[in-house]
Amino acid sequence: MIRKYILLAALAIMTIGTVGAQRLSDDQVRQGLEEMRAFKHRMLVKELELAKEQEQPFFAIYDKMDDELMAQGVEMRELERKTLANADATDTECELVARALFEQKKKEGETELRYYDELSKVLKPRQLLKLKSAERKISMTLANYHGRLKHRRSPRK
Repeated sequence: MIRKYILLAALAIMTIGTVGAQRLSDDQVRQGLEEMRAFKHRMLVKELELAKEQEQPFFAIYDKMDDELMAQGVEMRELERKTLANADATDTECELVARALFEQKKKEGETELRYYDELSKVLKPRQLLKLKSAERKISMTLANYHGRLKHRRSPRK
C-alpha cells in the first residue's frame, strides 16, 4: 500500500511540476501513469536481470497484478476520503471503513499470492526472491526523488 502512495505522490509531483497548479486532465494522469510504469519496467529489468525472452511474459503478469493492486488502493482511498468528508458519518460507518483500511494489507497480500504461481513460471527462483526487494528499491528511489524535489521547491530562509 505504501508503495502505491509513493508512486501516486511521485506521479503527482512529476505532473504538477510541468503544469503548475492547474487541475490535471485525464490525459495528463494517464501519461504520468504510463511514464511511471515505464520507469518501473526499466528498474525491474535491471534489478531482476530479466532476459529479453522473460520481459514480455513477466510484465503481462506483473502489470495485471499491479493494476489490480492499484484499483484496490484507489477504491479504499476513495472510501476513506468520502467517509472522512461526511460529517454525518456514524461511528459504525467510520469503524467499518477503518477496519476495511486495516484489512487492505491482507487483501493486497492475497492478491499477490494469487499471482505468485504465474510469476514463478516466468522468473527463476532467485529473480522471484529479488522481486520484493526490487519493488522496495523502486519505492525508495521515488521517495528520494520526491524529497529532492520538495527540498528544491521549498523557500529558503
